[in-house]
Amino acid sequence: MSERTDARPEISICAPAYNEEEGIAQVVRYWAEVIRGDGIRGQIVIANDGSTDRTLEILRALQAEIPFLVVVDYKPNGGYGYALSQAIAHADGDYIVTIDSDGQFDAAEYRLLLAELQRGGYDLVTGYRKGKRDTFVRVVADRGLNILVRLMFGLRLRDTNCALKLLRRDVARAIQIEARGYPTPTEILVKAQTLGYRIGEVGITHSERLAGQSKLKTFRTAWQMGWFLVYLKLKQVLYRARILNRI
Repeated sequence: MSERTDARPEISICAPAYNEEEGIAQVVRYWAEVIRGDGIRGQIVIANDGSTDRTLEILRALQAEIPFLVVVDYKPNGGYGYALSQAIAHADGDYIVTIDSDGQFDAAEYRLLLAELQRGGYDLVTGYRKGKRDTFVRVVADRGLNILVRLMFGLRLRDTNCALKLLRRDVARAIQIEARGYPTPTEILVKAQTLGYRIGEVGITHSERLAGQSKLKTFRTAWQMGWFLVYLKLKQVLYRARILNRI
C-alpha cells in the first residue's frame, strides 16, 4: 500500500461476536498478527452482540495487548446484521473487511480481495468459498440460495452469502443493513448492486469453526431467508421506481 500522511487506518477488520468465548482470543490475536506482519496501519472492530458468556471480558483483556482493537458493546442481542452494522459504524479504515469471528475465514486473505478490487476497479469484492466446510444440508442450501438470488436479482456470483468481503469505507457506510442474521451478506451484495456499485469476486479458503457451535437452525433460517428475499425484492422495485429514497 502507498504511504499515508494521516493516522487513519488503511484496513478495518469488522466482525460481530455472540458467545464466542471458546475461540475469540485465538481468532483476534491471529488477526492482529496479520496486521502487524503486513506492516499496515490496521484496526480490528468487534461488536459484542449482547453475549451472555465471557466474550466481552476476553475482548476487554485483549485490548491491553492489542491497542488497535476496538470493542463495541451493547445489550440486548440485536442479531448478526445489527452487530456487523455497529462494527462498520465504528470503523475508520479506508477499506472495510467483513468477517465472522469464529475462525472459519482467514483474515490474511484480505490481500486477495484487495488485489482483485484494485485490479478490476471494483467498489467491493466478495469471497466465494472454494470448498465450503459445513454440513451437507447447508452446502446444498447455499447452492440453492445462489440460484434463487440469481433468478430474483440477476446477481451472477458464485457465493452470495459468503461473509468475507472487502469494501471501500464509503460503500460500506452507504449500505443500510436491515437483516438480523443469515441473509446479511446477501443483502449487502443486493443493495450494492442496486446502488450501482461494481462488485468483484475471488476464491477464498473456508474452514471449520475454530471452537463453539453454530447458532443457525437450518430450516428456520431457510424460511426466514425466503421471506427476506421477497422483502428485499419489493424494496428494490420501489427504490428503482423512485418511491423509496433508499434501498
